[in-house]
Amino acid sequence: MAEDTVKQGIVGTLAKEGLMVSPYCLDLIIERKVDVAELAKDAKKAGVWMITDEFLRGFIKLDTELSKAAKELAGVEQAEKAVEVVSTRKILAKEVESRLVIDDATDVTDKSTCDGTIENFVEYFNQRYRTIRDILRERPECRTAMTVEAAKKHPGEKLRVICMVTEKRESKKGYRFLEVEDPTGSLTGLITKEKEEVVRLYTRLLADEVICLEGTFRDNLFLVDSITQPDIPYNSQPRKADEEVYAAFLSDVHVGSYLFMEREFYRFIEWLNGKGPETEIAGKVKYVLIAGDLVDGIGVYPSQEKELTIPDIYKQYDFFAKLLEDIPSYIEIVLGMGNHDAVRGAEPQPRLDREIGGALYDLPNVHVVGNPVYLSMHGVRTLMYHGTSLDTIIGNLSDCSYGAPEKAMMQYLIRRNLVPSYGGDKKSGDMIAPESKDYLAIKEVPDIFHCGHVHTNGYATYKGVKIINSGTWQAKTKYQEQLGHQPTPCRVPVINLQNHEVSIQYFKND
Repeated sequence: MAEDTVKQGIVGTLAKEGLMVSPYCLDLIIERKVDVAELAKDAKKAGVWMITDEFLRGFIKLDTELSKAAKELAGVEQAEKAVEVVSTRKILAKEVESRLVIDDATDVTDKSTCDGTIENFVEYFNQRYRTIRDILRERPECRTAMTVEAAKKHPGEKLRVICMVTEKRESKKGYRFLEVEDPTGSLTGLITKEKEEVVRLYTRLLADEVICLEGTFRDNLFLVDSITQPDIPYNSQPRKADEEVYAAFLSDVHVGSYLFMEREFYRFIEWLNGKGPETEIAGKVKYVLIAGDLVDGIGVYPSQEKELTIPDIYKQYDFFAKLLEDIPSYIEIVLGMGNHDAVRGAEPQPRLDREIGGALYDLPNVHVVGNPVYLSMHGVRTLMYHGTSLDTIIGNLSDCSYGAPEKAMMQYLIRRNLVPSYGGDKKSGDMIAPESKDYLAIKEVPDIFHCGHVHTNGYATYKGVKIINSGTWQAKTKYQEQLGHQPTPCRVPVINLQNHEVSIQYFKND
């Protein structure tokens, strides 16, 4: 806590002079006991707005010693020895032509049609129902499913209906009741405690998801015998690259926060430039995908300003662009959006406005996209989504946790939707923008499914789909500490697109 207070004091002093500081230099200022008032005076004379390593080195006038300390902090003290190796080694990714294709049709940017009216929401949920209904009808057992209105005309007959969950409730005697509806009407499903498998599925249902029920109408109740979720079919032949190229997956960088682990991020950049361990893999990285929360943002949560080293949203993105400049230009970088980015909170989210993130748009190898989005890397179809609704899934399903986000991500594929429940800031749901097109439905089965948001790494294969949650570059926050949540920062999953094998690169000393 004392260190936090010291950091906040330094940031506040510099901010009064219109200056900002990166987390890496903030640590060096404390370590070197730099006179902050004198530093601010020199920075204003020089006309800079950001205290960088280069400026700080010049101010302290201990260039050689500080440079050595900086390299040790960044874990690249052997950089000079690596230069000769880098100059002679073959960099495969540099010689390979980019085959990045971003599916613009899956990105809501410049296509938003919603006004947030009740009519928009009615049409959106009707559309969600139709989309998942059509997916369910691809199953042989669901092809004969009736509408609710039609089913009510066949009491006593075993039949199926495709419907949307509106409510779950349980009686004192252990009976489960399921309220569902479709565009033609509503019904109440009854699940008796003897049907153990149906009870198990019932407990895992979320509001607003679309399912198929099998059962019989009796005395105005639908006696449920089975529940079918849309799920994905087994992806027996995922698409693979025809040459050995790699993709690196990141998320939740949180530039602007004093908890942004800048020195470790520099280690990652140095690694991409061929310095450090496993340089053979680094030389094959052709794509870097970052799934949102590029910066920490402004006003995202109460008292956030106390945890910022860059309390200006424009300059947060400027500094992030400055970091990305050092990534080799032959690497394609795709930047998605998250709940901390300067876009609307409701999903789907359009990409960052050029007026705010202009410095990112100036980098020729950077592609800014909305959330979610489908893209293809060397023919490998990838779905990238930040994962804000993971909080709802983890909060409502007992076998899902922040420590194993890959299990929660499987639930998206089972439900064929990225935001299964609507409800704004309620525990039971998330914010949805009711677009005329459903950008949140998982209509196509991807080869790779990439999320972030929960600040914890997780990896799995589900029915042939490679699931990756790429963790974070932010140290543990006070809120996470209160929850007992253990983030896993500075771990980068890297996938060989030719065989889909995943390796983990670590950029934190411990």
